[in-house]
Amino acid sequence: MTNTLAAEKALEQIHEIPLTEITISHDNVRHSDPTKNLDELAASIKKHGLLQPVVLKGEFGQPPYQLISGQRRFLAHQQILHTPTIRAVFAGNLSKTAAVIRSLVENLQRLDLRYEDTAKAVTYLYEKFGKDDRAVQRETGLSLRTVRDFILIEARATPRIKKLLTQRKVSPADVKRAIRAAQDNMKKAEDLIDLIIKNKPTAHQKRRLVVVGESRKGASAESIFNEAQKPQIEQTMVVSLPEDLVKALTKATKSLALGPEELAVKVLGEWLRAQGFAG
Repeated sequence: MTNTLAAEKALEQIHEIPLTEITISHDNVRHSDPTKNLDELAASIKKHGLLQPVVLKGEFGQPPYQLISGQRRFLAHQQILHTPTIRAVFAGNLSKTAAVIRSLVENLQRLDLRYEDTAKAVTYLYEKFGKDDRAVQRETGLSLRTVRDFILIEARATPRIKKLLTQRKVSPADVKRAIRAAQDNMKKAEDLIDLIIKNKPTAHQKRRLVVVGESRKGASAESIFNEAQKPQIEQTMVVSLPEDLVKALTKATKSLALGPEELAVKVLGEWLRAQGFAG
């Protein structure tokens, strides 16, 4: 067996590792509440055993090890089951970038992650990949729109806005709208978010916030919000597209996580403004 094959085989092996030799890695992307339903998880492990080993950074026989994924399973063993060891596999001596990718991807498939940790992980990868958001999309499987939302909010949002996101009192989409409507005036963005949380406007009214805010840069948050809630007359236009454009539109909406109508309005509006036909 070659050295490479031997190394790969070693990484596949499951080991019983003392809990005292494991620490939670800074590269681990944590769940929004890692202790949620921990008693139920512990009961399941006690009855059926640990079906999926935790993943550790490092090499067997060279402690201490860092936990990459499996924080809740680790806590169940540590805080409730009080077992001395846990079943684990090793990912090898990963680079920080590789560890962040692995932790993010594995944890995305389980419970909801803490917004703060996910945003930091996405932003870190964005910087490491030379600010290539599509590279982050390819490595994580997140939609391009989601990646861009995390990057935008992490770069511009205030600590208070980020706290509201972590508490799930406001959605990333609404934060992005508020920032755009406020023209990067973050105090105004906070006020708009407070109005959204308090009044619960419709999806159409939320989209209108951006239109009104961008056209009235000096307006207050309350003025923008009230204008966005006023009834609007809209016209529907049916456009026939050739097959190649239909395929392109379908591909773009999937990649950007936008509806066809929303994307079409956005692209057409930008082109009309660039040509001087719209204000």
